[in-house]
Amino acid sequence: MKENLVIIHGWGKKHSWERVVSQLENNFNIFLVDLPGFDFQIEKPYNFDDYIQFLESKINLNNFYLLGHSFGGALSLLYSLKHPEKIKKLILYNPAIIREENIKIKISQFLSQIFKKVKNKLPSKISYFIRKLYYRFFIKSYDYFLSDENLKETFRQIRKDLQEEAHNLKVKTVLIWGKKDKITPLKHGKKLNQIIKDSTLVIVEGGHSFHKENPEKFCKVLTSYLK
Repeated sequence: MKENLVIIHGWGKKHSWERVVSQLENNFNIFLVDLPGFDFQIEKPYNFDDYIQFLESKINLNNFYLLGHSFGGALSLLYSLKHPEKIKKLILYNPAIIREENIKIKISQFLSQIFKKVKNKLPSKISYFIRKLYYRFFIKSYDYFLSDENLKETFRQIRKDLQEEAHNLKVKTVLIWGKKDKITPLKHGKKLNQIIKDSTLVIVEGGHSFHKENPEKFCKVLTSYLK
């Protein structure tokens, strides 16, 4: 009998997981959650509570493996805190759980405030070009640039540090971390490994989206811990 594996994707559309799903579906019952705001629009800005309620309405399982990537990792942490009895094992893959107020974020906020003041004085094409460059190369999230206003406000609401919540996690946890991850750096993985009592840190030779870079290797690493 095949085990159940729920996958919660990161910020963006779920299609990046298709190759992983195709490789795992012979051995697992895969449930790839389609988060609101990406393949289908949301009617209002969402916060963490809204997303957890959505997950509760979609996940009708017990004793399952839960895998969350990036933003999906943050949601998986919160879901596991609320429903620990349902989780057989939690896999946090480059999760966006630690949010540091570093110099880059402060510069980003400063530039954003300046742009808001001058954007109406600029030709629309120049304004569009500046915004495009800013999100692609500074924020490093082109998806955010393409988002509607509800999703942009959602992004602002979910940029919350969850280290205190992680201290309370009582589910057996595997942390899969890309050594070259520049979005959620490896130092975050090492810190979470200390915070989460029953956790194992697995370091892979890849970046934030290692599952897209090398799905075969990712699946091999993942399945070795789904026991």
